[in-house]
This record gives sequence, C-alpha cells and structure tokens, in this order.
Amino acid sequence: MNLLSEIQYIKGVGPSRAKLLRSLGINTVMDLLHFFPRRYLDLTPLNFEQGRDDSVGAFPCLVADYGYEVLTRSKTRIVKIPVTDGRRKGSAVFFNQPYMKDAFRPGDKLVLIGKIRKNYGEYEILNPEWQKFEETDYVDYTRICPVYPLTKGLTQKIMRKIIKSVLQETLEVDEVLPKSVLKEYRLMPKASALRNIHFPESWEELKKAQERFAFEELLLFQLAMMITRRHLMGEVRKNTYKDFDLKPFLKNLPFYLTEGQKRVVKEIISDLKSDRIMNRLIQGDVGSGKTVVASIALYLAVKNGYQGAFMVPTEILSIQHGATLKKFLNPHGIKVEILKGDMPKAVKEQILGDLEKGRIDVVVGTHALIQDNVKFSRLGMVVTDEQHRFGVRQREALVKKGYYPDVLVMSATPIPRTLALTIYSDLDISVIDTMPEGRQKVETYVVDESMRTRVYKFMESEIRKGNQAYVVCPAVEESDIGLSSVEEIGRELQDAFPHLRIGILHGKMKTEEKDRIMKDFCDKKIDVLVATTVVEVGVDVPSATLMVVENAERFGLAQLHQLRGRVGRSNLKSYCVLISGSKEMGVKARLNFMMRTHNGFEIAQKDLELRGPGEFLGVKQHGMPEFKFAGLVKDLKLLETTKALAGEIIKKDLLSTTEYRGIKRDIEEKFKIV
Repeated sequence: MNLLSEIQYIKGVGPSRAKLLRSLGINTVMDLLHFFPRRYLDLTPLNFEQGRDDSVGAFPCLVADYGYEVLTRSKTRIVKIPVTDGRRKGSAVFFNQPYMKDAFRPGDKLVLIGKIRKNYGEYEILNPEWQKFEETDYVDYTRICPVYPLTKGLTQKIMRKIIKSVLQETLEVDEVLPKSVLKEYRLMPKASALRNIHFPESWEELKKAQERFAFEELLLFQLAMMITRRHLMGEVRKNTYKDFDLKPFLKNLPFYLTEGQKRVVKEIISDLKSDRIMNRLIQGDVGSGKTVVASIALYLAVKNGYQGAFMVPTEILSIQHGATLKKFLNPHGIKVEILKGDMPKAVKEQILGDLEKGRIDVVVGTHALIQDNVKFSRLGMVVTDEQHRFGVRQREALVKKGYYPDVLVMSATPIPRTLALTIYSDLDISVIDTMPEGRQKVETYVVDESMRTRVYKFMESEIRKGNQAYVVCPAVEESDIGLSSVEEIGRELQDAFPHLRIGILHGKMKTEEKDRIMKDFCDKKIDVLVATTVVEVGVDVPSATLMVVENAERFGLAQLHQLRGRVGRSNLKSYCVLISGSKEMGVKARLNFMMRTHNGFEIAQKDLELRGPGEFLGVKQHGMPEFKFAGLVKDLKLLETTKALAGEIIKKDLLSTTEYRGIKRDIEEKFKIV
C-alpha cells in the first residue's frame, strides 16, 4: 500500500464503503489520512455522578435488564436500556432506533459515550455511542477519541477502525516543510503529526500536531497572497476613465449615501484615476449598503465605455442582485441582464451574443461568467464576492481574452483590521462603517433549553401572521453526539406542527437541491427553513422575521451576527433567539454581549479577543482552500510569524530552491498559482 492506493483496497473498506468515502472526497489513502477529525472526546472513564450536565462523557456500565420501548405523544419511538455503574441506576436512551431494544443482554459490559442528564432522579445517557468490552478491554480504549464529519452509512466506529488500520502500515509520507523550518520553529514532522492528529498519544501531542498543520496552512496562504499581490501590483491600467460625474446617479436614488459609502466611492474613483488596476475589497456590515457602492462602480465603467460583470455564489443571489442593479442602473439607460444556468438555450445564446456585441452593459451571474464561452465586447469592471475573489490564474485567463478589468470584492463579514490585513493582504481594503438611517435592530434573546417549546410556539404565531422563520443547527445528522441536528429538529418540528411547511437545508446536499429549497423559501412555499450555517450568506427574504439558533454556544459571535443578519431585511419587526443549554459563565457572557450589541465590527473585535483569529480563519469564505487548523489559532502570533517567514522566502527567492520544492508544489496545487 502507498499514499496513492485506491481507498476500496484498504482492509475493512470494499466497494460499498468506498462509495460512501468517495462522497466525502476520499479517493486515496492520502485523502483518508488528510480527512481530519472535527473534534475529540475525552473518554476518561466516569461514573454517573461524575458526569456533568450538558457535557459528553464516557461511562463504563453494566446492562441491568432487557431494553423496552416507549412511544411519545409526538410519535417519537424511544428505546431505554436499564444500566448501572455499580452504584447508581440509569438508562441508555435511543431516539427513533427501535432495533436497539434487542442489541443488549443483561450482564453485557458497555462503555456509553454521550450527554448525561438527571430525569426524575434517574440518570439518562442520551443517544449514546456505545461499545461492548470485556474486563480488560477498557484499558485499551482510546482516551482521546476522534470525531469525524461523516455521512449516512458510515459510523464513527467504522471510520476510526479504517484509519487505524492505515496508520499501522509503513507509509512514506511526503514532508512539505524544509528541515530548516521544522528545526527553527520546533515543529512536529508530518508523519508524527498525522498519527497524533487521528489518535493522539496525549493532549499535549495533539496540540503539537495541530500547531504544525496550522503553521503549514498559514505559511502557504501567506506565500500565495504575497505572490498574488506582487503579480497584481505589476499590472498597469489599460482602461482609461475620464467621466466621473455621479450627479445623475445620486439624484435618482431614493436616499442619501452615508458618510461611509461616500468615503469608499472616493477611494474607488481614486483607483480609477491611478495608473494601476483596481483590486479593492469593500467590507461592510450586513445592510450597510455595499450594493449601491458596487452599482456606482458599474455606472462609472459603463459611462466610460466599458461593460461590467457582477458575480455571486448562487443563482438565487444572481436573481436578487440583478433586480437591485436594474432598479439602480436602468433609469440611466444601462442594460442589465441575468445569465442563469437553467435558461432555455435560445435565451442564453441571445444573451451571450448580445454581450459579445456590446449590447448588454452589465451582466449578473455566478462565477461561471468568466468561463470560455462567455465573451465580452469591452469588459472593464468585475464585482465579485469574497468566496470567488480572483487568483493569478483567473486574472491571466481574462488577460488572454484581452480584458484588463478593475476588480471590486464584496465582503459581508466584518473582520478586525489587524486580521483583514492578513487575510486580504492581496487587496486594498475599504470599510463602510456607517449604517443607513432608520434600519430596525433585530431584537435578540438568549434562552435556555427549557424555553424551547415557548420559542417554537412563538415561531408558529409569527408564521400565522404570514411571516417565515429560520432554525439553524450546528449538525446535519443525529450521529453528532449531543448536538441538535437539522434532520432531528426538522422531524420534531414537523411532528409538533404538522400544518406548517418545513424545509431542510445543509451543505451535504447537491447545489441544485440547495438552490431549489432556497428558492422555495424565497417564494414562500416553505414556512420554516431548518438549516446549518449555509444560510449565513446573502439571500434576502423580506418576510423572514425570526431566526432561532440551536446550541448557540457552538457558534462564534461573528457567525451568530451573520445569521442574525438573515432576518430584519424589511420594515417588519424581527427577532433572533439563541438557545443554549450551556451552564458555563464564559458562554453566557459571550451570548449576552451578542444580545446587547448590533455593530458587526465591535462583535468581530470581541470574537478576536475571546476566541482568537481562528474564529475567522475556520470559516470558509476567503476564496481560498478551507483552513482546517488555522481555525484553532488562539492568538495573532502565529499569523505574524508565518507572515514574516513568507516575506523572507519571497525576498530571498527560496521557492526556486530544491529545499522549498514541496511548498512550491502545494501552493501551485491549492491556490492555482502558476
């Protein structure tokens, strides 16, 4: 076996499991080793009394009697297995898994891994992961247990077994970082780091493994940004601008620009007057009016003889932004069209032909707009979102077509300036730090789990008024121990409110399915959308007035603020309810800060102080490969260290040396830099 061996030939896999693994992006042994745990369980054995409410624990116990089934009023099937830890009685409780009733016999020795609670004086371990063991077995049970982000049909137990069998093989692992870097920064070699990231020998070794991967990720990222910046700085303006008269545009607006918007417009005009191509990021809180500023940039481009392209991540957003741009630009004789994937062939060909002939001034669509079959007459301005900001290759693809557009990148994620300078070091940064007058604040409440029934009754009353609601959960499937999942909450709400139309949405769905569900929600065919954080980006649903977040303690403040920004998009009174069962004082203080504060930049700064920069790096929204470990970084020191090292590597041209060839190869593969 080697790192490129196909997954199905690994011991314990076979064709059917290989199919499930491929759905997770695991095709080879190397993919498997780089499929990292999402978190870890501390499986130090506890008795029932030692278990803390709301915390996952490992409880060795004995099955005391045969299991039995209970049917609740909401038709949920609950199986209870009576158990004892030798001193106290308890039950293992399984929801909607009737087959568990016959899985155990009295006298079976088990370790139950799950959340424990006291119910009418008896301990209950909820939906636990379990393992049978003999007297001597528990000594060998992994004390630090990895938890992987899986799909239906694959259990944690199976995944651990497969990865363990691969790690027992002797494999040649390619070391990316040069020996001199490993030595100078005291980093764990990659082979040891891979073993300790999956099955750590101790919490200390796990930390070292995570630090090593975080260092590698950040170093590659900083290098990619510096190479891109150097490339962009070398680009000389080809498109000249002479007409900067905005009076007709501003006169037609039904509102005045805020001070923040005026300042950013000045910065854009300054770029267009300079001899360098514009590569500017506009940062602004939800609702700060970034689209108007982008419309001004497109207006100036068209008035100076160029075409504009407005790129968004999804087709639903292209329809919404298309309508907004038409409202702003059509009165000035500027023709705006939306290019969608599901258009009839004849309509699409007409739009493509008109674009090439220059009959369309601004086109709105997904990032497929810069593909080969889309030709422009004179493309001069590209507005894009942070997820698809241009790398060097996309730039060069446009230049080959004869386009030298100015680029404006829109970001709805407020990020503290210190961090923004690192994440967006390839761009100039503008900030809209003022909000339009009269924007309603979303009333925010923090409640514990005992209030859940009341919260959902309130949700029902909002829907009776003709409004809609979001319910956001941290997990997709029930296999994630102790977390509310989209599937579970979706089912519970449908049982409790059969008259409501409940939809579910999560990142594991195919793009077409996600788009269809989101469109149904926009068209009011769905009353309640139960989703993961995939809803945090962009879509306007004016009649959505309630955002409920389950397990709110699992989200960062910046992420909660983004979710809250999905409601309050009209003049309707809107609410955000954060449900958390956590008893930790720090968690309560954090959520209460969220309840009191509505300024995204203040919230982002607080997040940086409380949780470190990882909170921002751990979220995939910077147009770069997802950070798997930089999300664990607790201070700015590692960012500064890797930035300084990257600067030295570029300055001394070390990427052209043999020692740095691994880093060069990885940058080319991950960041598509030529």
